[in-house]
Amino acid sequence: MREDHTQFEKADVQILGISVDHIWAHKAYAKALGDLPFPLLADWDKSVSRRYGVLNEERGAARRSLFLIDYLGRIRWSNPIFDWNESNQYAALREAMLALPRIPKPKAGP
Repeated sequence: MREDHTQFEKADVQILGISVDHIWAHKAYAKALGDLPFPLLADWDKSVSRRYGVLNEERGAARRSLFLIDYLGRIRWSNPIFDWNESNQYAALREAMLALPRIPKPKAGP
């Protein structure tokens, strides 16, 4: 995601990383990676992970997952068991991203 971030920006896609880890763990993780061009959000109470159905209650951790949500808040594509090493899964993400409806731009006045 970091390597392709510019491509996502050109498509007006905002990337957000969400994890059940504490914000301090996120900062250390981002620093270890040489910083990230997108924010990491802490789902400390695990409510977001539960709501999206990706929380493993036994382990108290969320599965690595991806969701593409349009500007109206609708889930347009999801992969609740995303594997970063599977190039075909990443290709499906990029294809779905390009198919997302765009935010209507206001018409220029006279």
